[in-house]
Amino acid sequence: MPYTLFLMMIVLSVGFAAKDLFISKFLYLTNMKNIYERNVSVSHAILLEMESGMLTSKQLKGNYGEIVTHSEMVTPDEIRLEVTFKRDEKLFLPTTVVYNRETKHIISWE
Repeated sequence: MPYTLFLMMIVLSVGFAAKDLFISKFLYLTNMKNIYERNVSVSHAILLEMESGMLTSKQLKGNYGEIVTHSEMVTPDEIRLEVTFKRDEKLFLPTTVVYNRETKHIISWE
């Protein structure tokens, strides 16, 4: 009887530990998925704005969220683009990109 009880306690302890590990990994992967979706959406919006080359303010709705872009000229060759991402009523910090208008090379990304 004591050996059976001891074995059952070990099996239950391992089961609960495995459950907690699974939940922890699942939550981590869900969070990372959301971060990558946000990064892809912001990067896509930046590429679209760089290709258009016009100074505009736009609001885009995509599969992962809503993106608001605003661009302004810093110098005759450089444009500053500010991208704000909103998802599930949660507003994230804006991303600011300065790029060369002629070569389309990114100078800074904050």
